[in-house]
Amino acid sequence: MNDSLMNHRVWTLIFALVISFALPNPGAASSTGFAVDGEEWPGFWFVCEFSQRQRAPDDGCKMFDDEGFQLAEGRLRYIRMLGSTETACRGNKKGQCFSANMPKIRISRTDRGKLSLGDKQFKVSYFGCTQIYYFADTPAYREIWPDKKRCFWASKRRFYIAPYQGSVTITD
Repeated sequence: MNDSLMNHRVWTLIFALVISFALPNPGAASSTGFAVDGEEWPGFWFVCEFSQRQRAPDDGCKMFDDEGFQLAEGRLRYIRMLGSTETACRGNKKGQCFSANMPKIRISRTDRGKLSLGDKQFKVSYFGCTQIYYFADTPAYREIWPDKKRCFWASKRRFYIAPYQGSVTITD
């Protein structure tokens, strides 16, 4: 795997961010935003498929990328949806996305560092460097962006994520 692809993958893995472990009713969008429960963001959060590095999704996050995050138990975990057969993904890449209203999914997850959640920011400590990320809610997704002072593993990329509402089976 070339260095550029590996760096992108590491960044996406480290951050495409977020989620808690399988809860029957993960944090749903409301007029006050998405749930934050102490040191967790309830549920499993996936990157909006039709967002780009610095651009919000144009579909209201109705389609998820197969990569996302869990923020729970003081850890940031990269998650990946397994077994997608979706064909309507960006760039016509079969299986690299799934519909946000899919009733159940299987995921794998990998630890990506120590997590410390704050009111409108959180910190991830990974490979000896602590990165600050800020976040803000819209009715359809949560936007996340890094502080200007970035760790070597962090890019300028913004993440547009939303909680998955269906049933989750974890395959670690």
